[in-house]
Amino acid sequence: MITLRTAFGGLVASVLRSPWAWWMLLVTGTAFGGPVARAEQIFQLRNGMVLRGLMAEVPTLKEGFGAAAAGQANVSPIWLIDDGLRRVYIHGKGMTQGNPIDVADPTQGIDLWQPTPLGGKAVAGLGSILAVSPFNEYGRRLLTMRGPEGPVNVVQGIKELNSRYTKLSALKGNPSLLWDMRVATASIDSATLKRIFDRRIPADDLDAKLQTVRFFQDAKRFDDAKEALSAIEPFPADIDRDAMLIALTEQQAGQLLDEAKVRAAAGQYQLARGILSNFPTQAVGRITRIQVQDELKKLDDSAGEAAALSQLLRDHVAKLVPAQAEPLAGIVDEISQGLSPDTLSRLSDFSRLGKSEDVALDDRVALAIAGWLLGSGSGEQNLSVATALIKVRDLVAEYLGPADPLRRQAILETLATLEGAQPEYVDRMLPLLAPPLDWPAGSAVEGVDGFYSVDTERARYAIQLPPEYNPLRSYPCVLALHGAGGYAEDEIDWWAGAVRPDQVASQPAQQNGEPVLQDRQPTKSRLGHASRNGFIVVAPVWSRTGQAVYEYTPQEHERVLAAMRDAMRRASIDSDRIYISGHGEGGTAAWDMALAHPDLWAGMIPISGSPSKTVHHFELNARYLPMYIVMGELDAVRADGSIMDDYMSFNHDAMVVMYRGRGREPFFDEIPRLFEWMQSPAHRRRDPPQEIAVSTMRAGDQFFWWLELNDLKPDVQIDPILWSTASRIRSGKVNASIGTGNQVRISGPAERFTVMFRPQPGIDMADEIVVRAGNRPYRFQFDGSLEVLLEDARRRADRKRAFWFRATIP
Repeated sequence: MITLRTAFGGLVASVLRSPWAWWMLLVTGTAFGGPVARAEQIFQLRNGMVLRGLMAEVPTLKEGFGAAAAGQANVSPIWLIDDGLRRVYIHGKGMTQGNPIDVADPTQGIDLWQPTPLGGKAVAGLGSILAVSPFNEYGRRLLTMRGPEGPVNVVQGIKELNSRYTKLSALKGNPSLLWDMRVATASIDSATLKRIFDRRIPADDLDAKLQTVRFFQDAKRFDDAKEALSAIEPFPADIDRDAMLIALTEQQAGQLLDEAKVRAAAGQYQLARGILSNFPTQAVGRITRIQVQDELKKLDDSAGEAAALSQLLRDHVAKLVPAQAEPLAGIVDEISQGLSPDTLSRLSDFSRLGKSEDVALDDRVALAIAGWLLGSGSGEQNLSVATALIKVRDLVAEYLGPADPLRRQAILETLATLEGAQPEYVDRMLPLLAPPLDWPAGSAVEGVDGFYSVDTERARYAIQLPPEYNPLRSYPCVLALHGAGGYAEDEIDWWAGAVRPDQVASQPAQQNGEPVLQDRQPTKSRLGHASRNGFIVVAPVWSRTGQAVYEYTPQEHERVLAAMRDAMRRASIDSDRIYISGHGEGGTAAWDMALAHPDLWAGMIPISGSPSKTVHHFELNARYLPMYIVMGELDAVRADGSIMDDYMSFNHDAMVVMYRGRGREPFFDEIPRLFEWMQSPAHRRRDPPQEIAVSTMRAGDQFFWWLELNDLKPDVQIDPILWSTASRIRSGKVNASIGTGNQVRISGPAERFTVMFRPQPGIDMADEIVVRAGNRPYRFQFDGSLEVLLEDARRRADRKRAFWFRATIP
């Protein structure tokens, strides 16, 4: 038996008989102007995300992840927001913006009868899940998990379905368990849901069939909804099926339009154009048709502007005297080939003034060349300087590439003689360069678009590039750490999607800038969330063969950091948008590495991690880093709640997501919200702080933004392998600040320090810099050379924040 649970109970049958009410129900989820669902609340977070659910206050996470007792008068800063699938814990006042808004719960529940036990043992903790069978037509499946005495089989059945989550209960069996598990309904494929509905719905139950239509519509599975609607026979004469199909088609069109916008925003212009060009405009309303036309126009305008600017530059260069024009031939071709919606902003000055007769012709050409090399707003109008910058850029790119030490020294000597080889210019060039290293021979995985397996002397990792990858576009990146006993490729599959069956390559060949027909070989591609949202995924091999647990060692850190930096040299990764994540022991590793090096990441996303050791001592470091922590309510080895208590304050941007009735799992259900979180403008790597207050206690955890500690003092440094035998465990506090007048103070558990500066708040590179360690001042003057700048960009591969000056004291 299937029943629709609504606030109107017995009135549903009469509502379903009204065509107008059904149209309202399909489009707005309401009938007769009133809500048909329970109330919940919407919470607007300061980071831009929106949560919805029922809120309760909890005093602490240390004593357990539950709601406050009924009637409890404890004033707590921690808010629990329960949406039925998961519970999200945040610092209420620190994370939210404004008061919660009461809204109707949009979910329409469908109840299914299952033979659940009347009594049994409540499940308090789960071991690792070993296997899960598909659901059968009765909505049941077999789950096998690790138990204390071997594998345990549990039969689960679907008790409730709604568009947001599916409630599973353990069925009668041996052992009898009281276990309520929630999974995202989106994780159940449509074919399985249809089999369940076909089995449960009597052939003559019109109401139940119409309920399935609404269910699929709520779940945004519009093809399924239309199929279910069309299959209802005989169809009542007093319900307008055509009107309902039109409403579903319009909603499906909106979904398709949103997908085109996502693809365009991710730099996948051909895919976006393909969606829009093949849009079923004849089946949608006028407003949707106009929106489609507007999106196509944006793509056409960008392509047209790129072509027009390219031609305008060629025309201008052709009018120059030969001595001026000849050195520009190569760069003009480069601009013509590289100009795209991703790079148009570089020529903003030329776009604005390129046709102005008030600006000399050679000055306009200089604006275009300098803009291409230095970026938007360069303002350089001296053609001789702009021409010299071409040579400077080429030498800088060679320096960062495979040049040997002798060649790098020769490049520095040549740069010292060139006009335009000033740190200010080079610093602006660095982020705009294409990646300086090629992929190692044999690293491309044959037949899979954009997938590489890299194994060099210092780095081992797998990497997946998004569709339509453009080396001149800067891409966000997930650095994903595999679980114990897992493989780097597992993380690529989780984030970017498993390799799909053979498909035609997405990009046509070009000749002289024009697409040409060719016999293309079928290739395999990934269509997962990272690919869809335009993220690069890097999966380092962080563990030794056979390693069962994360060991908190500097060697593990070095494997990950070396892989990250190697990937940044070969792929166009935005160093301000690198998010470190991992599953299981990889989640533990990500947690530790994120807090040990808070200056490297835009955020951390540990999934089913269970950190200990150093993590308990790094709360100060966590204040600089947005955190999104995902785990299962019944994970037998989940993270200690006291760690999360540290993050529930105004000083942290932290969310703890607890899945109801779940153990240690990958939690693919959460991936759409993870990308929403990562794409928040608030979640970018923060600017170097003028005041540093962090903790350290391990070799390798010695660099923080513009300060590096040399050897740590023995009473602070702890070998993680010998953690349990250490007589004393305490972290060392590092404090540093930049004051007025280039005055810098540093202190920490080391005898020697290295300071590194670039133009940043509080530091004027043209003036003397005074660094005080203890009571002694050390005075330095930047000499204007490029060696430190180029070496730092080469070694750390961070071309956005290369340091100009470096000094060790004493």
